[in-house]
Amino acid sequence: MQPIKNQFWTILLVLSGVAANAQLVTNADRYTQPGVDVLNYDFSLTLSDSTNRIMGETTIRFTRADDRQTVWFDLISPRTDTSAGMLVREVRLVNGKTAPFTQRNDRVFINLPASVDSPAPNQPTDVTIRYDGTPARGLIISRNKFGDRTFFGDNWPNNARNWLPVVDHPSDKATCSFTVNAPAAYRIISNGKFLGEAPAPGESAATARTVTRWQETTPIPTKVMVIGAARFAVDDVGSVNGVPVQSWLYPNDSQKGFIDYQPAKEILRWFIDKIGPYSYEKLANVQSTTIFGGMENASCIFYNEKIIVGKKDSDVEALLAHEIAHQWFGNSATEADWSHLWLSEGFATYFSALYLEHAYGRDTLNAVLNQNEKQIFRYAAKHPNSTVIDSTTTNLVDLLNPNSYQKGGWVLHMLRHEVGDDAFWRGIRDYYATYRNANARTSDFQTLMEKASGKKLDWFFRQWLNQPGFPELVWESRYDAGKRQIIIDVRQIQKSGMLFTVPLVFSIRNASGRELQRTPKLTLDQQSQTFTIPLGTKPAQLIIDPDNTVLMRTDATERTQPGK
Repeated sequence: MQPIKNQFWTILLVLSGVAANAQLVTNADRYTQPGVDVLNYDFSLTLSDSTNRIMGETTIRFTRADDRQTVWFDLISPRTDTSAGMLVREVRLVNGKTAPFTQRNDRVFINLPASVDSPAPNQPTDVTIRYDGTPARGLIISRNKFGDRTFFGDNWPNNARNWLPVVDHPSDKATCSFTVNAPAAYRIISNGKFLGEAPAPGESAATARTVTRWQETTPIPTKVMVIGAARFAVDDVGSVNGVPVQSWLYPNDSQKGFIDYQPAKEILRWFIDKIGPYSYEKLANVQSTTIFGGMENASCIFYNEKIIVGKKDSDVEALLAHEIAHQWFGNSATEADWSHLWLSEGFATYFSALYLEHAYGRDTLNAVLNQNEKQIFRYAAKHPNSTVIDSTTTNLVDLLNPNSYQKGGWVLHMLRHEVGDDAFWRGIRDYYATYRNANARTSDFQTLMEKASGKKLDWFFRQWLNQPGFPELVWESRYDAGKRQIIIDVRQIQKSGMLFTVPLVFSIRNASGRELQRTPKLTLDQQSQTFTIPLGTKPAQLIIDPDNTVLMRTDATERTQPGK
């Protein structure tokens, strides 16, 4: 997901209290049941205009690695008779028999019979949960900016449990389908392929309702399983490699919005060419009431309704690229646990910047990197001990920070220059091919990048992902005319006292700014080091890191110093 207008700190305004109410995660509560693997969810939902209560029936197909008799699924329960939450009415087995269940600790616990009706370990088991209630979060039922009633799923980080019975953790991916019974005025969008729409049985013209069905045949995490119901105008933009691209806009915004969403087709084409095949049946870009600037729901991305401008706009294009990049990184190759969120958000941040580099040139990439660098610096000043991989945070929304986004993106940028372009892209494609529609940890990505590059990268991943901060350097230079050499003294002064291994290159230039030569790659790995470079004439200026390849703070304006 991405904050509005690509400015991270606006998320504090956009969330407007959501963070305070976010679900907590602790080491004792990992959301998963070892040995239980969900294969498919078949969701049926009934929506109404007269109430915010929804009725649901979900059939869950799963396997058990052993003969356990009790399984559970996440589902937020009402605290009182009148509060929000989902109340389970019945649980049925595949043979139609009811199964005993209890609701406690925001889960529904189901007792499976020890009989021939219960499949053997590792064989699929089906249970159907019938429930109803008012979602506290997860499914946003509200009015859009035109005053029209809308329904939009907004599941990140673990809010699917507010309206769907699921294993609400990114590591348990499953296929899914949605059957939605709603007033006929609404069009329904969801994951996967459109299977059809038909009048609901038994309805009169005055209370016309339709039943719409969508099916996603690729396993996805619950954070991106959603529906949207609103009055929509739909534009078929075309297709890329057989993947249809659509734009779904509120009718009053449709003409402007169709222009805004137009770049999606070219963005999709570029990512397919650079990374690998697209995993889903379509790409729909949808105007919505998501609390984020964009939310990367698999095959149906939801964008905040307020971003519509009606012209080619760099902020909107960057947002499209960010959310479309998530279809590869986050949706298909999914982080195995929340602490590895950078594999989703850092990747989307950097790959959106790479698309902008492709579309507009290296100067645009540098502008994005410089903007991101400033956000990293500001965040580190307030959180000096924070790291990209963070297994200590207890509030998942706190992970939506510049470490996961901007610093994660910078890590990929530095890795690209550490291993070289060819090895970087080879490693990226291999990573996606290996973990497509599966889950990965940072160590998995590191292993494949080492294989692609032939380099040991433990030091790189350790210092940039598990160590807080970044290098802060002071440096000065002097020219020794007698020895015809330039001498560069560099010191690391970060307050943490932790040292970084920093690759340094200096551009040596004359008074008109023309580059005379570059130093070879120098390695700074001590607190203070002196580098001596043969040079026939005194330079007018030195520029540190001229290609903007290292995340660091230096004492020189624009990383430039005059020669002395």
